[in-house]
Amino acid sequence: MTSQQQWKPGLTHIGSQKQLFLDDYMVESVADATFVMNPAVKYRDNPVIRRDRPWEGNDLHYGTVLYDPHEKLFRMWYGNLHYSATERIPKKGVPSVANKVSRGTCHAVSEDGFNWEKRPLHQVEFEGSTENNIVAPESWLAFKGGIFIDSREEDPEKRFKAMARVTREGGDVGDRDVSDPECEHSDTRFVWNLYHSGDAFDWTPHEKNPVIDLPDAMWGPTGMMGWDPIRGVYAAHMENCVNKYAFFGPHMCPLFKRLIGRAESPDLVNWSEPETILVPDADEPDVEFYSMWAITYENMYLGMLWNFRKTSMTILPQLVFSRDGVRYDRRYREPFIAAGDEGDFDSVTAYALQPIVHDDKIFIYYGGQNWRASEQMDVLLDEFGEDGPRGQIGLAVVPLDGFVSIDSGSHKYGEVVTRSFVFEGQALQVNMRGAWQGWGAGHPELKVEVLAADHTPLPGFKFEDADVLKENGFANVVTWKGSSDVGSLAGRPIKLRFYSKNLKLFAFQFV
Repeated sequence: MTSQQQWKPGLTHIGSQKQLFLDDYMVESVADATFVMNPAVKYRDNPVIRRDRPWEGNDLHYGTVLYDPHEKLFRMWYGNLHYSATERIPKKGVPSVANKVSRGTCHAVSEDGFNWEKRPLHQVEFEGSTENNIVAPESWLAFKGGIFIDSREEDPEKRFKAMARVTREGGDVGDRDVSDPECEHSDTRFVWNLYHSGDAFDWTPHEKNPVIDLPDAMWGPTGMMGWDPIRGVYAAHMENCVNKYAFFGPHMCPLFKRLIGRAESPDLVNWSEPETILVPDADEPDVEFYSMWAITYENMYLGMLWNFRKTSMTILPQLVFSRDGVRYDRRYREPFIAAGDEGDFDSVTAYALQPIVHDDKIFIYYGGQNWRASEQMDVLLDEFGEDGPRGQIGLAVVPLDGFVSIDSGSHKYGEVVTRSFVFEGQALQVNMRGAWQGWGAGHPELKVEVLAADHTPLPGFKFEDADVLKENGFANVVTWKGSSDVGSLAGRPIKLRFYSKNLKLFAFQFV
């Protein structure tokens, strides 16, 4: 019989899909081990993009980072702002704030993701020269959702896509009550235009622009996900509440908190109304969700959820994940990228962008700042002048699959038993790493026992047959008395029992 013929309803059929230990979806029991979130590790030479050109301001802000497999380069677009200490402007509710001047958007490239070059673009003149990396305004059309590579596009001249948010005055914006005193911007609305490009510099507008012209499309900070292969749609995640409150009144945002929504499209032209998918809970009364950048990863969704703490005025990312793209798990509440120390460029904010999987690492770029509120800006300006406020681009790195692990101690075997499943493949691989280093920690150890659905150890795959794995590895092959062949078990219901010491166990996969 084939594995498909032997599969029975009610069993999980994992095929050869990698299984991550983000949660207990595939776990029946755990003994003497625990789930641990592994925060991203900041690059030792952060920031990777810092102010070192005369045309760059004191706030280099996030824009877009992607890996271009055609050019074999990482590419980055970053905002270039300057806050002046010598000129203050009045603002509603605030005596005065620093004058903000945009110096445009800049572009940089990297071969390895760590070391970046600001190659001259010869597009914009600065102080009589075009020897700079400033992007021409027509090459960065207020792409609020970022630039992405369309994995479904067959025409190389259209492989880059981007959405530009455009503010329009007047016109019909649905059922807003223009007489409502809370509706301060009753003559303003947002629409979104779609563009395509072959090089991400020369952009062609879509003939049906604006492609998003919904009555209440007042989306806040937005991350365009691109193609979602799990749900089979294009997707965008946005702040889905406070902007609507500001423009339409309280009936559009009854919680009056920043929330995350998701909109979908089969073709980047016809979009659904956003559905709110993430709402702060009662345990964190000062938390709001500023934005979320998400990717699909091993048949799951991983998101960098920007937690805005209103009491401390900080924005730091939280790791969230989902199996259907709508119901997200927030069990790991600590920041996935920690704030820097006082005075560091990222001591207050870390606007984390979408993770980029490259070889055996996962790169997460973020815009770091040492201020968030205008009051913080004013203090920095008063104490340090224009060199006080700083915003630069940082990098944090996660090993492949390394978001969450099941960790065991050094003195006895921890045990993890999976739920019953059916697989396809000839060998079992595990992603593992030693949990602790230093004197007395010992080598990591892993043995794997294969069980029948009723927990009976299978002959030839028992504990005493299992060879010990001791080396760190992303794809360590499990063996029993020297043999890795599990093909005879393919298609039948089994469980795995992992015995581990001093180990971080991240994932397993049949290949």
